[in-house]
Amino acid sequence: MVKTPSFKRSILRAVLRQVSPMVIRLVSVADQMSLHEFHDVFRTILGWNGDLGYIVRVHGQEINSFRRKTRSRALHEFKLRRQEKFLYVCDTLHMWEWDVRVLDIQKGVEGDHAPVCLGGRGAAPPEFCGGPTGYRLMLKRQREGVAISDPVRLEAGVQMLVEACPGQSARTWDLLRTVLEGGLS
Repeated sequence: MVKTPSFKRSILRAVLRQVSPMVIRLVSVADQMSLHEFHDVFRTILGWNGDLGYIVRVHGQEINSFRRKTRSRALHEFKLRRQEKFLYVCDTLHMWEWDVRVLDIQKGVEGDHAPVCLGGRGAAPPEFCGGPTGYRLMLKRQREGVAISDPVRLEAGVQMLVEACPGQSARTWDLLRTVLEGGLS
């Protein structure tokens, strides 16, 4: 009789950096899971479809989805213990950085390898909103509503750009004004 290797389940708490309100997810995954599978699970939990790669920094190592040699590594290979943390970057274009902490390690039950989202807090940001900075700007626009498109504010912003980029032609700034007035009204 072939004995299947025993496995453990890691209970992980992931907190999104540089975002307010806080976005937290609690997940339970088999430690036999590869980093690529972990990335797929995490994107599914967030409701994201695109795959712009990942980076994992753990124990002084950096593993990313772009290096064929390291992307097949499994979670158990890092020998993580309770309370240890690692950095997970989901979507290397927008740099969504997650602090992932091992809350608990439990014995796995044979046949129960499926990942489970145990809970969380905060809505997942839209996938292609420009990372944490774009998300903060999006939330600010929602809070301020019409006030953000105030003509005085828009002109002040254009004037700051004019001063910062003195080599640009006046047509550039006229075009920007037209786009801002038309797009925000």
